[in-house]
Parts: sequence; C-alpha cells; structure tokens
Amino acid sequence: MAALPSYIVRILSSLVLIPLVAGVILWGGWALVMLLATCFLLSLYEWNGLAFKITHKIWARGLLVLAGILYLVVPFRDLAMLGFNGLKLGEDGRIAILYLFVLIWSSDTLAYVMGKNIGGPKMTPHISPNKTWSGYAGALLGPALVMPLLFRVFPLEGLNSQALGLPLLCLMGAVIGMVGQSGDLLISFLKRRAGVKDTGALIPGHGGLLDRIDALLLAVPVFYAYVLMMSEVMGEA
Repeated sequence: MAALPSYIVRILSSLVLIPLVAGVILWGGWALVMLLATCFLLSLYEWNGLAFKITHKIWARGLLVLAGILYLVVPFRDLAMLGFNGLKLGEDGRIAILYLFVLIWSSDTLAYVMGKNIGGPKMTPHISPNKTWSGYAGALLGPALVMPLLFRVFPLEGLNSQALGLPLLCLMGAVIGMVGQSGDLLISFLKRRAGVKDTGALIPGHGGLLDRIDALLLAVPVFYAYVLMMSEVMGEA
C-alpha cells in the first residue's frame, strides 16, 4: 500500500488535533492543566534536543537549555493566566486563547497563500529558504484582518475591545503576525544550526511540537498584554 502524500497526512493530523485541543481548552480544569504541562515539557525536550545538536560544549549547552526554559515559561504562564481565570475573565479567557489560535492560523494561511502565488524575493534564504517577503506581508495581513472581526464582531463580555478603534485593532493583529513570524524564524535558525529538518516526529506530517507552535510562543505574550490592557480598561469603566 502506497504511503499517503505528506499534505494529506498534515490535513488528517490537523483534523484530529484541532478539535481535540479546542475541546480541552474550552473544558478547562485539570484537562487544561495537563495539556499545558505536557506541551511545556515536550517543547522543552525538543528545544534541548536542538541545543545538544548545536554544540558539544557543556557551558554552551547549559546556556541554551536555560534560554529555552525562560523562552517557554513566559508564554505557557500567560496561557495559564488566561485559561485559569487569572484575569477574572472566566470562560472568556479560554475563548480568548482560541481567538489567538485563529489569529496565528490566519497568519500562517495567508503567508502560505501569498508566498505561493506571489513569490518574489526570498526573505531569509540562509535560515528559511522558502520564506518570501510576499509571504511575510501575508503573515501580517492575515491577523490584521481577522483581529477586528473577532474582537468587534464577536466581542467577549469581559473585554472592552471597543476601547480600541479599528485601525489600532488592525495594528495589534499585524504586530501579533510579526512576532509570530519572528518566533518561526528563531526555531528555523536553531534547526539550521542543529542540522535537522524538524524539531521532532511527534505529529505526523508536521514534525515536532515546536514546529507547530513556533509562531505561537512569541505571539502569546503580546496577545496577553492586549487582553490584560482590555480587561483593566473594562475594570475601570
């Protein structure tokens, strides 16, 4: 029996994982605790795997491992604050996490569409050869268009999203896309230094967990700052 094409495997993996992860986030409680803890440990394991391939020097490995811990703790801490009512948003905090996933998905999708169809000059050929400046523009444009749709058309009760005008919401979305792409490039850079294609083989068709959440990790603190600002505005209103 012939193996399935890689893009089919990617689609099937996504069809299984997306509803599962979304369900756990909305369910909350211990299921969400286990999800965040498991993802943190797996991400750290994959990061350390890259670190040990990049250098054989003990002190350099130690620095990379420490950098990985710091790099991963912040976004997972912020996700926990949103998911476990740290901002007193209740279920809205968990829905906000799903909103962030939609923003990152829109960034990745439009980056792929524009990069594939427009092409043009390569952005970082020595780090990620397939990335183009047109794709990067799509990565910013996607969340810039989707953010106002989410927070103005489908507002969360605990957030005063109306406090930001449409241009600022678009700008916030573009910033999330920009930092997401920076996170993607960071992991790509580490993989190039380590001489590997993927951070792991956990997810069929996608590679490791870090391959899937690289854009999310840097975007989380920016998104969290936005939600924190909106929740404080709401509290003062």
